Amino acid sequence: MTYQLISPPYSLDFVALTKQELKKYNEWFVAILPERLSILQSCVKASAGYGSWIGDFDPASLIELGNWFASQVATRDRTQSEVRAIEARLKFPMDVPHEELTDETVSKAIDVGMYFGMVLLKNHPSLCWDFKTESKRFADYGQPVIVGFGAAILNPVRIAVTLAYGVAAGTQSGSRLGQVYKFWSEKVVG
Repeated sequence: MTYQLISPPYSLDFVALTKQELKKYNEWFVAILPERLSILQSCVKASAGYGSWIGDFDPASLIELGNWFASQVATRDRTQSEVRAIEARLKFPMDVPHEELTDETVSKAIDVGMYFGMVLLKNHPSLCWDFKTESKRFADYGQPVIVGFGAAILNPVRIAVTLAYGVAAGTQSGSRLGQVYKFWSEKVVG
């Protein structure tokens, strides 16, 4: 099976987008969920050892999904211009890693994040998708987030991308996805 990379309608530089573009991005995100979850399920089931995985939104499905995702994480070397661009944005000097997630890994992280978010929403009806545009200093500015945890806001795609970086660095395993679900489930209000 050939995995189809996700193709967002805009750059993922959310701070650079207008509020109207952010609104359209978030509408696209919610509309594309069923298609991306179908692609994810097909991709997982086509992988050796995961043919019986079912994306039924049961929290237990996150354990196997996390293990599959960890096996999919790949990196590439950053170009010198990418490293210089990152260094130019830093407020304080620090070493910039010379490896970056591949486009396919980022795409799969978005799909896994979508599924992770939907597991939360299906199991906790008080939760819902939202996006925040009050302050461009907010880490998840303009991005699809889940609200219903009191003051806390969850970006499920960020969870999956962060997990991918942790797997790439050797500091995390796929089991982390289920642990994060349990943590956030305990924070649900209502």
